[in-house]
Amino acid sequence: MKSRFFNSLAITLLFLAACTAAVGSPTGAGALPIKATAVPLNPADPAQDQVGRLLYRGGFRLTSPDKRFGGLSGLHVSANGERMIAMSDNGRWVSAKLLYDKDNLAGVTDGVLKPIKKLKGYHRHGNWTDAESLAQDGSGGFYVSFEHLHRIWHYPAHPTDPIDADPEPLNGPAGFESQPLNGGVEALTRLCDRRLLAISEEAPGTEPGTKKAWFYDGQSWKALNYRTTGKFRVSGATTLPDCNLAILERSYTRREGPRVRVLYLPAATIRAGATLQGEELATLARPLTVDNMEGIAARRDHGKTLLYLISDDNFSRRQRTLLMMFELLPPPEKKK
Repeated sequence: MKSRFFNSLAITLLFLAACTAAVGSPTGAGALPIKATAVPLNPADPAQDQVGRLLYRGGFRLTSPDKRFGGLSGLHVSANGERMIAMSDNGRWVSAKLLYDKDNLAGVTDGVLKPIKKLKGYHRHGNWTDAESLAQDGSGGFYVSFEHLHRIWHYPAHPTDPIDADPEPLNGPAGFESQPLNGGVEALTRLCDRRLLAISEEAPGTEPGTKKAWFYDGQSWKALNYRTTGKFRVSGATTLPDCNLAILERSYTRREGPRVRVLYLPAATIRAGATLQGEELATLARPLTVDNMEGIAARRDHGKTLLYLISDDNFSRRQRTLLMMFELLPPPEKKK
């Protein structure tokens, strides 16, 4: 579309002329050097800037000489877009500063890597570090869900930084600990009405083709279902500026490789006993740039809704840590 030409050109030039963005060189405890290498939406057609209702606003492959970097799941981006926070499968927070060139994501710098603190006296055996999703608590802190030893911990606001906070346990709903070992809560988000929504990746729901979901109203947990289709499984959720939700789903087969769907879910449908089903906004699949996306975040910027996706490379050389930003376009006008 001609209306997208200059945006396409800008992203293409960003990719060609600035293939390697700023490398963070922070100092002090937890400093993490990050190299951000620009990636196009479609390597076979760098001019492509749209998929479904998502308009590409730039993205990067993130690498670091620090071998502890990787395995990122869950994502938070500050309201002003200046800072991202994610967690790693190996029990670490990863924080970085985001840079912009007008409307486009232009760099990632000033990385910080710190261990996720555990409860004092927490001596349970097993993999307690597998953090999978996070949700802001509305007061400067975060809720974090973990797999293997299924639980949700609250990291409250901290005088210096929420990633330095000590956790507080949040009692989960009945049956929470019995979710499949590596298929627990992958999607966690705080709704505008302060409820906390959690969706399991693999725990079967009460209806065929659904997975378990719950919301916490501050007093008790209420159960509901989340409907999945095909080979896709939920991997993230975020509350949009308009208070509705964007849900992230992923799929992988050897033949098709990784695929990702972004779905729109009306907040009004989140009721006890309901079966949730999202409406597709976009699907990312080959030849588009895509990997094992496990984190999604949203914010508003000058009236535009921006979505950020981040991938978990599983600490594998065959996978990548991708950070991509999109603008959510309005639905097309219906023909009269």
